[in-house]
Amino acid sequence: MPTIEVNDEQILRCLEQLTPAGRRAALLKLIKGLEQVDRMVERNRVKLEALCRERGVQFSQLTEDEREALVDKILHEPCK
Repeated sequence: MPTIEVNDEQILRCLEQLTPAGRRAALLKLIKGLEQVDRMVERNRVKLEALCRERGVQFSQLTEDEREALVDKILHEPCK
């Protein structure tokens, strides 16, 4: 299936054009995604905290955005 490149602003403009039912569906999908990330972080909290300590970072002091960026960085690091 081909993919198209769109930026955040384009997505947000498209969301504004949705019907109320479409917006509700989009919101529910986003919430479900966040819940899955939250569950993953909780299941792997001990490992994440250990990785943070190795990097000199306190996981508990990170904002949600910083945690997300850290997890993304870890996921995209080459395997040792």
